[in-house]
Amino acid sequence: MTLPTPRVVALIQARLGSSRLPGKSRLPLPLDAAGDAHTILGHVVRRARQAASISEVIVATTTQPLDDELAALGERLNIGVFRGDEHDVLGRFAGALAQAGPAEVVVRLTADNPAVDPAFLDAAVAHHLATGAAYTHTTGLPLGTNIEVISATALHRAHAEATQPDEREHVTPYLRRHPELFQLETLPLAVLPAVAALRLTVDYPSDYALLSLLFSTLGPDFSLTDPAGLPALLTLHPWLSAINGANVQR
Repeated sequence: MTLPTPRVVALIQARLGSSRLPGKSRLPLPLDAAGDAHTILGHVVRRARQAASISEVIVATTTQPLDDELAALGERLNIGVFRGDEHDVLGRFAGALAQAGPAEVVVRLTADNPAVDPAFLDAAVAHHLATGAAYTHTTGLPLGTNIEVISATALHRAHAEATQPDEREHVTPYLRRHPELFQLETLPLAVLPAVAALRLTVDYPSDYALLSLLFSTLGPDFSLTDPAGLPALLTLHPWLSAINGANVQR
């Protein structure tokens, strides 16, 4: 008898109130692109949809008036939209998961990481399911492309039990702090060292500059591993990593 395939929901954490780069989720990528699908959020959605394991994509944003535009963007991208507390992101995720209906697994994504690789998304979900983990995270990938996978039951338990402000704001600290309660898995993934050293998140204008250059040069679907793509570009132009290499992660 064939067992049913677990339903996996990708939840994208998003808000427009960034202090360093306001409104970054709606910025065009690359710089001269047009249309909702070519916003930073649009690329996160696109890549999540390219993963075979993902059944549904939902953007989890806030109830702040500033994020009305982000909610409208999510609707135009034809994904689910859930709005909740600005600071209680764990509660926001639990609400979004409840809205999604029956699901066994959550993939946590953020709207400032447009280079997440669909192949690695599928690898992380497969490892999570094969091990029966409550929480799985990947290592070894560039900043902004590692992946977190959470069982729905573990997320709901964390929502019910977590009390510390950072546990509510950052979603997964409660899980990681309680290995006696949750089965935690780490999945090491390998890319070339020059690729792994890149900063592929958008927090500063120089982060946006690097990703705009990569998306305009390599196209919207570039992978982290295709030897003719990103690795070849870095071999030809090793200075690219210096564009945002001095930035400090928040």
